Amino acid sequence: MTVQTYQQLIVEGIQELPEQTLAEITDFVYFVRLRVLGNNRESDLYQTVLDLERDRLVAESEAHLEEEFAGYEQRHPRE
Repeated sequence: MTVQTYQQLIVEGIQELPEQTLAEITDFVYFVRLRVLGNNRESDLYQTVLDLERDRLVAESEAHLEEEFAGYEQRHPRE
């Protein structure tokens, strides 16, 4: 297969996948790029991917906590 064929298969293969799965694929792609190319630019790109993933996880955790404790003061008033 050619490089173009592989690229096309990858693009077609990620169609309709959920956001979380695309994040995992992105992480893997930049991990491999860093391993193969091993330069500072790749290291910076991979760090950016990791930072974005961390930010997404923090936002999800905060949203979960807000949902979990919504109305807490009304259900458990201080005496």
